[in-house]
Order: sequence, then structure tokens, then C-alpha cells
Amino acid sequence: MKLIEKLKNPSIFLKLFLTFFLVIAPLYLITLSIIKKGSEGIRNEMTESIKARTDYFMNMLEREIDRISASMPEYVVDQDLRKLSAIGNQISEYERLELVNALQRRLYLMKYSSLFIADAKAYIPLIGRTVSSTNYDANIDLPEFEALQRQKSGGPLIYWDNRLFLALDYPSNAKRKPIFVLGIELSIKQVNDMLATVVTPGEGSAALINLKQDWSVSNYVSASNVEELKRFLQIHQDKGDRNGMSTMSMDGKRMIVSYRFSPAINSYLVTFTPETYVLGALTTLKKWFWVMSAASVLIIILFSYSINNVIRRPMNKLVRTFNRMGDMPTYPTLPENRKDEFGFLYRGFNDMVERLKSLIQEVYEQKIRSQRSELKRLQSQINPHFLYNCFFVLCRLIKTVDTERAYQFCTYMGNYFQYVTRDRVDEIPLALEIKHAQTYLDIQSVCVGERVRVEFEVPDWLDEGGTVIRLVLQPIIENAYKHVFEKQEHKGFLWIHMEKDGDVLFVHVEDNGSMLDDWTIERLNGWLGQGEDELGESNGITNVHRRIQLRYGEDCGIVFDRSLLGGLHVQIKLRPWYEEDADVPVTDR
Repeated sequence: MKLIEKLKNPSIFLKLFLTFFLVIAPLYLITLSIIKKGSEGIRNEMTESIKARTDYFMNMLEREIDRISASMPEYVVDQDLRKLSAIGNQISEYERLELVNALQRRLYLMKYSSLFIADAKAYIPLIGRTVSSTNYDANIDLPEFEALQRQKSGGPLIYWDNRLFLALDYPSNAKRKPIFVLGIELSIKQVNDMLATVVTPGEGSAALINLKQDWSVSNYVSASNVEELKRFLQIHQDKGDRNGMSTMSMDGKRMIVSYRFSPAINSYLVTFTPETYVLGALTTLKKWFWVMSAASVLIIILFSYSINNVIRRPMNKLVRTFNRMGDMPTYPTLPENRKDEFGFLYRGFNDMVERLKSLIQEVYEQKIRSQRSELKRLQSQINPHFLYNCFFVLCRLIKTVDTERAYQFCTYMGNYFQYVTRDRVDEIPLALEIKHAQTYLDIQSVCVGERVRVEFEVPDWLDEGGTVIRLVLQPIIENAYKHVFEKQEHKGFLWIHMEKDGDVLFVHVEDNGSMLDDWTIERLNGWLGQGEDELGESNGITNVHRRIQLRYGEDCGIVFDRSLLGGLHVQIKLRPWYEEDADVPVTDR
């Protein structure tokens, strides 16, 4: 019964899984299987064919070079050539000519013994002549002669002046100059014709490359491509891989490269074919793939339409309702007539909305009451701080019969305590808070005299208005007098200045104290962050910091730093409230 019930009302997950699996999976499994098998089969056949042709032509070239090299020593034991090379200048002209003719006949036979031989020559330094299969030159081509005597560390083939040679000098002793050198010039044209048959004409190219001597013979291959092939072969040779197949990019195309190294001639035979040509037989398969893909796209559209009705619409309705919760004074609800998982979510959402309505109202009212209570408590802590010291100063003035200053001092005290004891509003005009700080400085000027000089910079924009919480500046100034100037032997200097950055107000209080180190400043900032007041309960700095953060947020408050005057720099960050119709008194005096 439970199984039947689940099939009648399937879950969204089951709907999605069955729809996707039944529609998409079979189509793409069949298509991918066809493409994969066809691609692998055709690619393997083509690459094996290319590799086999490369191996075949390299073996053919090796055998031909080996045959030509093996036939060359026969000329070393030829009595005519050895006699001509050893005593050619001591015999008669007629006898020398007979020997030359006999040598030319043998060179002629050797030239036509292979299609790869362009010419066969014997260089005889004693008589200063070069004998070829067709000519009897009066002199020796010295650059060519010297090139054929060079060390053949790069293999038997010698590449010089865009020509290929096989050479044999006699005697083959590095300490003695040879009496003759036999040189076989290979036909570059024939080698190119051979390379042209390695791959299908127009669908690739081949090249014979010697990395040791840095030469190449190639058929219709540009110089830049040859250099790329050399770098490609060098990389594989450094890895110890001298035979194989790989791919590389050439002229913006992907190439399948087959390469084989011949130790006999110390050279590589390289063929490269465009990958598009190798995989050209897959065109038909690709067409069928696109037909299947088009059908799949159509099915996916239908599937997406189904998903839109099953998931997207109810999900969007849920998201829009969540967004409306923050924009509307009344909390929206969702219909509960669905029978799937969204119906469960809708009902849960409606229950959550009802609970949030009551909880938010309770928390909001409790926070407002808590903030007002905290502000009043902190203000009551700050108000008595200065009362005690003022009475002691007044007694001293009366005792010294300084009535004028006593009267002035009483006026300052009256203004001061009238300000701090009025509880009518929590926020006051910024100008009034500044004026209260100046009143406190007037009181201190009576107490300390000329021992402390004060510079209070009041900006012009102060008259623009703006309100702040009460008693944020005077406790900071009081801290400087109590903890700096009372303990300082030399004259003190207090600098108070302000700056505005958008809606943020910075008030700076700096002194020239000399008993403060950087570690103490760091410790003071740490105490503020932990809500501690290690500077003393009477100064109320921690209370001010807490009040500012309660009103303006955690990014505002007090920060301690080193002053340019040498002492402590206290920065107060506030956000004054500017409102034209604010119900706040302009003065409170």
C-alpha cells in the first residue's frame, strides 16, 4: 500500500530523476558509444597506416644508404685509384689518362647502381684533380673536399651547401692526410620524391631531419615548420622517446606526427598529417550525432517546461514571498493546497512568519528599552566624575580670597553641571556638545593655569547642525588632564581638531605626553575591544566607547594611536544625524 501511495504522489526528486533518466540517458549513451567506437577504430587504423608507411620508407632508406656505404670500400683496394693517388705525378701523361678512364668507368657504374646517387667523385690531391663519373676536372673544389673530410659524428651522411654526401677517405687515419677521398653525392630530388610518397599528396608532408648536424631535407615544408619539428623531436629525444606518434599544433592546425629515428644514419624520418584528414571518415557519424543532438534539444525543451511547472514556479513564488517580507509592513503568506514537498515548505513558511511577527516585535521593544536603560545608566556614571574635583578647586580659590576667579569658576561650574544633569533628550546639537567641552576647558584653565596650553580648532561647518549623543568629547579631554598633565613636569599641550568624511565625523584629541609607549597604546585598544576600562573608572572612556557603538554601530567608537605631538592620539568616530525637522533643542544653556 505504501509503494502504491508513493507512486500516486511521487516526490519532486523522483519525478526529476525518472524524467531525466528515461529521456536523456539512452539517447546519449547510444550516441556516445557510436562516436567513441567509430573514432577509436578509424583513428587507430589511420595512425597505424601512417606509422607503417613511415617505418617502411625509413627501412628502405637505411638499406639503400647501407648498400651504397658498403660498396664504397671496394674502390679503396682498386689498384688503378691507389696508383693514381700515390704516384700519379711520376707516370707519363698517357698512362695517367688510362688510369683516369678506368676510374671513370667504375664511378659511372656506381652512379647508376642506385636512384639515390646523383654523382660519384674521387678527389686526388697528388695530381690536383677531381675525377667524376662524367668529368675530369683540372682542379679540386677545396671547400667541398674539406667538407667531406670532416668528423662524421652526426652519422654517415654529410650535409654541405644544401647537398647530401657519403664520403670515404683513404687512409682513414686522423693523423695523416688522405691520399684520396671518395665522395658520393645523393640526389636531393630523389629523396624529396621518396618523402612525397610517404604520405598522401596534399594531405600531409614528410621530412628527413638530423638534429646532430642540424640539417633537414623536406618536401614542401616551410622553414618555420621545420624548426617547429626540430624542437618537437628534441623534446622527445630528451625524454628518451625516439620512435612513436604524437600530436602538435602547426600553422593553427592540429597535426598527427609520426617519427622514427634511424641509428644507422643518425636521422629522423618525420611525417605529419592534419587531424581533420585522419578523422575525416567520422563526418557521417558527426552528422548523425547532430541529428540526435537536435532531437535531444527538443526533448530537453519539453523536459524544461515540465521542470518549470514542477519546481521553478513554486520556487519563485517562495523566493518572491521571502523578498516581500523585508519590503512590506504586513507579512505575506503562501497557499497551503499543494500536496508535494512545496506544500510542506509553504505551510512551514506560514508558521515561521507568524512566529517571526511576534518574536521581532518582542525583540525590538526589548532592545529599545535596553538601549535607553543602558544610556541612562552610563550617563549617570559619567555625571559625578568631575563634581568632586570642582569643589576642591573652589575651596582653594575662596581660601586665597581670589573672588573674581572664584565667581568665574562658579559660573563655569554652573554651566557645566546644568548641561550634564539635564535628561530631557539623549541627543543634542553638535555645536552644543562642542560648547560643553570648551566650558570644561575653561574650568581646567582655572585649575592648572598656564601649565597646559590648549588649541581647539572649531571648523566653520559646525554651524550646519547635526546631532550627536551627549558627553562624548569632555570625558576624553578629562582623561588627558588626569593621566598626562597631572604627572608631567614640563608644560602640556592639548590639540583638539575635527574633520568630516561624508556622513562620518572624526574628532581628534592629541597631547604631548612623554610617558606612553607603543605597547601601552596597543594594550589600550585591546581593553576597549574587550569592554574593559583599565584607564580608571572616573574617566569613563569605555563608557563613551560603548555608548557610541550602541548608537552608531560597531564600526564607530574610539581608537588609540600615537600622536604627532609625541603623546596619545584619541580618535572619536561618529555619525551625526542631520534632519531639518528634528525635534531637538538648538541650545540647552
